[in-house]
Amino acid sequence: MGAHRWHEAREGDRTVDQVTNLPGDRHIALSLFLLLFALYLLSASLRIDGGDGERMVGVSYSLVTGQGFAIPVEPLTEDFFGPWGEMQPVEVLKGGDGYGMWGKDGRYYAKYGLGWSLAAAPLCALGRTLAVLVPGATEGFVTRAAVMLLNPLLTAVSGVLVFHLARRFYPASLAATLAVLYGLGTIAWYYAKSAFSEPLVTLLLLGALVAVERGYLTIAGAALGGMVLTRQMALPLAVPVVVWALLRIRRDGWKRLLKSALALLVPLSLGQLAVLGYNAMRFGDPLEYGYWGVGWDTPLFLGLYSQLLSPGKGVFVFNPVLLLGVLGWPTLARRRPEWAWLILALVIFHLVPHALYDDWAGGGGWGPRLLLPIVPLVLLPAGEVLQRWQRRQAGQMVVALLVALSLFIQVLGVSVNWARYLQYVLEQSTTTVEYFHRVHYRWADSPILGQVRSLQEVLVLMRDPGSREALSVLVNPEQQSSLADWQSGAVGLLSYNVPDFWFVYLWFLGLPAGVLAGIALLLVGVAARAALRLRQALTGGRLSGAGE
Repeated sequence: MGAHRWHEAREGDRTVDQVTNLPGDRHIALSLFLLLFALYLLSASLRIDGGDGERMVGVSYSLVTGQGFAIPVEPLTEDFFGPWGEMQPVEVLKGGDGYGMWGKDGRYYAKYGLGWSLAAAPLCALGRTLAVLVPGATEGFVTRAAVMLLNPLLTAVSGVLVFHLARRFYPASLAATLAVLYGLGTIAWYYAKSAFSEPLVTLLLLGALVAVERGYLTIAGAALGGMVLTRQMALPLAVPVVVWALLRIRRDGWKRLLKSALALLVPLSLGQLAVLGYNAMRFGDPLEYGYWGVGWDTPLFLGLYSQLLSPGKGVFVFNPVLLLGVLGWPTLARRRPEWAWLILALVIFHLVPHALYDDWAGGGGWGPRLLLPIVPLVLLPAGEVLQRWQRRQAGQMVVALLVALSLFIQVLGVSVNWARYLQYVLEQSTTTVEYFHRVHYRWADSPILGQVRSLQEVLVLMRDPGSREALSVLVNPEQQSSLADWQSGAVGLLSYNVPDFWFVYLWFLGLPAGVLAGIALLLVGVAARAALRLRQALTGGRLSGAGE
């Protein structure tokens, strides 16, 4: 952080392990949370960015309004393209919309795990209440905006958990640097403004690791159970965590091993049983998840290339800073083999199934959404490289380049609706298969380069008074009278043509620019204050109430 140098593996006469829970760490963690949360709120869009989110929020709304788990559906009426861009006949959906299936009771159910919808339900209820209190606001828009506060909160907490995990290996300054790199230098930033479930999976996985490390096995098991309830394909991640947790206490006798195994596995099993029960309640079959035509027949090496290095979804393409984690892993394996092999196991157990998965791309989105849960784990060993290279000029330049490039890519991701460029490529392609291969495998059509183009275009539109006037027509009296939730409809149209930030949308919806600027400046002030307090804590400056 700044010019402050990281200490080596020892601080004074104490090892890093002995200082991981100093009182000062709590102040650093709080500053990290406020910094990330404020920046996430500042860059939020408060709109739902895809059909997955709409359906999961729909489940939350049904729960809040006492309608159970079923959601209303508007049947798809046209053929659609599948995971690899091939056209699929609409008949295969049997009157559905592709985001779920008809249940045994004749109602429609979303295909997604229940965890994220349960977490979003309180915010959904809050949004419905606020809609009554805000003059001129539609319930749909305010409810969506309230629910969209969930992932900023989850991702900011995940950044704090990254800090706590990194403190097992590194001094506070380096651990905090890794947390900031995760929060702002990876796709975590974009998915903090999304309505996808991966941020919750990531938080629960990190929470389970922290809980195991601190000996709270029941909490760890509950976190793993919640992770499985959120996304069934996260179940393989639980295997290395359980094995690692039990190996840590294997020498303490069979009685403690059995007790610990029960403490960990019972809540995890309850989470999995809840998944099976949810399936049976919806579809009459515990093993029916609502995903039609799912397969794991993508060639392994093609799937690995697609997930790791492809121009459209490669995790190292969208998160160059993760290369430092790969370079640092051998050193971590020598210093902390237990943690290094755990990280490798988690990466393999998550990466391989998703590389084989037919829908490995995860649809639209910014980068490899499905790999988000392992992004902080790949980043953790980067601390070894940062410590080793801080005294080498060439190393500092490489680090600075990777960090700057990663930050630039994430700023692009949060600034403009990614769908604008994808729509452009689709219109320029002769078939949907051609479109799929262009945006995923052709470097000249990489969404990153396309996002640069889109940002330039929307900035031109915003600067041109005539264009702004034309955009304002999207928020018109006819919409207000013909659509119950005309505000969400207007924001959806605006999102293709303006910067993807809440204050831009609210300005077009008629809120005073002064009020919006005041809220934005308040968030900037919170972020700046948190950054200052974080720097003071890390460089030894006096901090009111900080422990030493």
